[in-house]
Parts: sequence; C-alpha cells; structure tokens
Amino acid sequence: MEMSGMRIGWAALVAALAVTAAGCEIDDGEPTAGDPVVTQTVTETATAGPTEVATSVEPVAEEPTYVVTHVVDGDTLDLDSGDTVRLVGIDTPERGECGFGPAQSAMKRLVLGKEVTLVESDEDADKYGRLLRYVEVGDLDVGLRMIRKGLAIARYDSRDGYGRHPREDRYITADEAAADVTCPKPKPKPEEPRGFADTGEKGGDCEPGYDPCVPRYPPDLDCADVGPVTVTGSDPHGLDRDGDGVACGGD
Repeated sequence: MEMSGMRIGWAALVAALAVTAAGCEIDDGEPTAGDPVVTQTVTETATAGPTEVATSVEPVAEEPTYVVTHVVDGDTLDLDSGDTVRLVGIDTPERGECGFGPAQSAMKRLVLGKEVTLVESDEDADKYGRLLRYVEVGDLDVGLRMIRKGLAIARYDSRDGYGRHPREDRYITADEAAADVTCPKPKPKPEEPRGFADTGEKGGDCEPGYDPCVPRYPPDLDCADVGPVTVTGSDPHGLDRDGDGVACGGD
C-alpha cells in the first residue's frame, strides 16, 4: 500500500512536468511548422582594393593651322593651302584709300609668315570664292585687334543686311570705343603756271623750272616755240644759253 502510493505520486510528478514542458516553448533556433521563414542571402565580393571604374577618354582633335603667305590688304589673306580668306565682320581701306597702308602693315605684323587658325562663322564663302572666317593667332582674334587699333571698322553684319555673325556684338562695341586712323588733309592745288596753262595749249602740262609755263621735255623746244621765259631750275630745253636765268629775249 505504501509502495502503491509512491508510484502514484511519482506518476503525478512526471505528468506535471510534461504539462509544464508543453506550456513552455524552447527556441532552439530552428523553425517549426507554421512559422514564417525569413531567408537572407548575403553576397560578398572580395576586392583587392578600392573599386576602379574604367573610363575611356577620347582625344580632342586639334584645329588645323595654316601659314599666311601673303597679305592682300587689312582684311584679306592668302594661305599656304592656296585658299584666300576674307576676315569676317570687318572692313579696311582699299588700295589708294586713306588708311590702306597702315592697315596692311599692321596685318602683316600680326599674321604674315605665322600659323593661324580659321574659325567658322555664319557663312562659308563669299561670291568671289574666298573663305569667310575669323582668323586667330594663338588666342588672339586678329579682326578684333584691327578694330581696336582703329585700322578696321565693324561691317558686313546684320546692320548691313547680312547675317548676324557670332562675334558681331563684340566687334561693334570695340568699334564704337576705337579712334579711327585719320589721314592728312590734302594740300591745296597750286595755281596753274602762266603761259600754256592759261591758254590750254599742250594740256597745261608744264616742265618745272620755267616761268611762265613751258611744255615738258621731250620734245625739245626752242625760243620760237615758247617766247621769253625765266629759268628758275633745270633747263632741259636748253633755252638759257648764257646761263643768266633769262631766256628767249627776256630782259
């Protein structure tokens, strides 16, 4: 009877422990049926050093250069390529006009025999087949320098009925600030000498050194052709035989 009571008590203890175990869940890190499963994938990339990004750099093409072989005037050049270039947006005096010499000389100093770069504008060529370009020596805009020196004016732009070229505003501003080259006033025409010039004979073309006018030598003239004259310089006609400055019956 005593033994039976001990067995019943032990059985009760085991049953109690079983109930307790059933009420407590031990998390052993393994998922059980019905639990959500979270999967994490870690991808590691082993590198020997900092990440390198491969880059490709295209070489920059250099602008072709040309050598100026001849300066026609202050705004027109000949190149070693055989082309003729008319500078865009400027105008300089033509041969025989006031300022031609200084403009041509300045352009020679700037470009003759030097390498130049041609920069395209709004037009390619003019009706004469000349290239229309800005001309640069290094970083120097040659046309702009001519304007600033007063040797060229800003012209052939949208104000004249042409297209608006890219550097037009800069050229006009420089032109307004520059002093144009001035030329000396022409000397007054001397009075026509007396004699043949008065009558219109021989076209008034007088030989220097006689007063009144004696036609130019040749042809050779004698006193019967001219009358009394004073010899004031050379005597190509040989009228003053005695060298006293008075010829052909003068006092």
